[in-house]
Amino acid sequence: MAEELENQDESQEESADESSDEQEVLEDERLTKRKKKIESRRQQAIIRVLLIAGILVVVNIIALRIFFRWDLTPNKIYTLSDASKNIVGNLDDKLVVKAYFTDNLPAPYNNNRRYLQELLDDYRNASNGKITYEIISPSDETELENEAQKYGIQPVQVQTYRDDRAEAMKAYMGMVFLFEGKQETIPFIGNTQNLEYEITGVVNRLTQKELKKVGVLSGEDLPGIDKIGKVNQYLSKFYNVTNVDASKNNPIPPDIKTLIVFSPKQSQNQMMGMRQQAPPMMPENLKFAIDQYLMSGGRVIFLLGKVSVSSQQQFQFAQSAPTGLEDMLDSYGIKINNNILIDKECAFVSIPIQQGPIQMYTQVPFPYYPKIVNINRDIPSFAGIGQVFLGFSNDIDLTVAGNKGLKVIPLLTTSPKTGTFPEFTVIQASGRMLPDSMFKFKDLTVGAVFDGKFQSFYKGKQIPVDTAQGSTAPPASVKEESPETKVILVGNADFPLDEFRGPDENLLFFASLIDYMTDDAGLSAIRTKDANPKPIDSIEDSTRTIVKYTMLAGPPLIVLAYGLFRWRKKKAAKG
Repeated sequence: MAEELENQDESQEESADESSDEQEVLEDERLTKRKKKIESRRQQAIIRVLLIAGILVVVNIIALRIFFRWDLTPNKIYTLSDASKNIVGNLDDKLVVKAYFTDNLPAPYNNNRRYLQELLDDYRNASNGKITYEIISPSDETELENEAQKYGIQPVQVQTYRDDRAEAMKAYMGMVFLFEGKQETIPFIGNTQNLEYEITGVVNRLTQKELKKVGVLSGEDLPGIDKIGKVNQYLSKFYNVTNVDASKNNPIPPDIKTLIVFSPKQSQNQMMGMRQQAPPMMPENLKFAIDQYLMSGGRVIFLLGKVSVSSQQQFQFAQSAPTGLEDMLDSYGIKINNNILIDKECAFVSIPIQQGPIQMYTQVPFPYYPKIVNINRDIPSFAGIGQVFLGFSNDIDLTVAGNKGLKVIPLLTTSPKTGTFPEFTVIQASGRMLPDSMFKFKDLTVGAVFDGKFQSFYKGKQIPVDTAQGSTAPPASVKEESPETKVILVGNADFPLDEFRGPDENLLFFASLIDYMTDDAGLSAIRTKDANPKPIDSIEDSTRTIVKYTMLAGPPLIVLAYGLFRWRKKKAAKG
């Protein structure tokens, strides 16, 4: 019996040893497989790293030879505009650009140099090699500094910090363009805003034999180009803007591509006595010159400011009065109403308030200055304009144009909360918005394009003659019908004037009118790249209230509903 027990123990020990050996073998096999997997993964990781490094090297090599940028900005401010590409793509000779830019400038000027280099790369690529450039750092080298100053690039002082101390640093930040023995300089590049527009304008002036002419009708009570000096800075880069004198029976020159006609404007002295003195009117001989220019196929922009503002004692008055152009425009099928617009979407003005002995100013809404955000952006020239402010304006009646065979395109439209006053009203700037009952209209047109053939206002009439000394002989006949052409009417004449002090987008809009009428729509895209983004569309007060309380009450209600849902779900699971 004892022997049997010993044999059983031995056999159990042997089987245990065999089982242990098998487990060791299996463990070794598992370790071997794990090592192989780890090694395989390590090799795969090394191969992936090498592949990624190789791809990056190849991409960098390609990037050195092929310039590419992915521009995600809304206005594509880092992409060369088509108008710029067309201008430099048609160069018939080499254009050399020398940029004098000091190295190691402090922020933000250091980024300007990099942006300039990338922009010049774009120009060089678009010009098919006709543009070459170099960026030179004078770096206190007398010869290079003298060269920069010879081109009109003067040093400026910029502030930098070294060892926790502010120091003044002499810097050059300008560029010169050389083409066929001519040169033009941008003496200072303080920021990159509108830099493409500046460069393209310089290239255009250097390479074009003759710039397109834009005329501003001048004369007594008519503002000339000296009154639109700021906007002329935009226009003069691409156009030859000149005053047009049509007095003494002089015709408007046929080489004027677009004619700008302001309504006669009262002087300040005339405004003070407005109730006693009649407003100025457009003379008949000038109207005849405009009419015949239009009949010859010319394009005209009419800026009619019919509303005059005057002060008497402590009150201000606004009055809408004729300009002398209404009868001629009516005959064309272009009608402007004799009223005064107000709009709930408007500008803010400063008014004084007295707080004890101190007089302070506060901003209040002023509905007599409509803020126009409904701009026809289907027209490429105006696609980048966010808003326009028009003080004391009139709306346009579009119903009569169809009877004259004209196509009408609304350009500027008021908000859904618009009102009108009759010809005369007292101006209120109390700080409170006018009641909603005064804003009975919506979507009134204050700017429009009229396209088609026009019939002469002087057809079958006697030709008006200027009898002033030195006048030439008037024409013997009247041109009775125009070819296909365009007329733009805006019910405000102040927005492009220097004295109006409106926002820059007013000036951009006016410049875009010129581009549109002279078939240079692409230029507007350059100007409006850095313009303010389109403002948020206005909404009704009721909608604003709903959105407000939804945002206040919505999140807590969502959390409460979710908690109730989870509680019901847990309760059901327990049941």
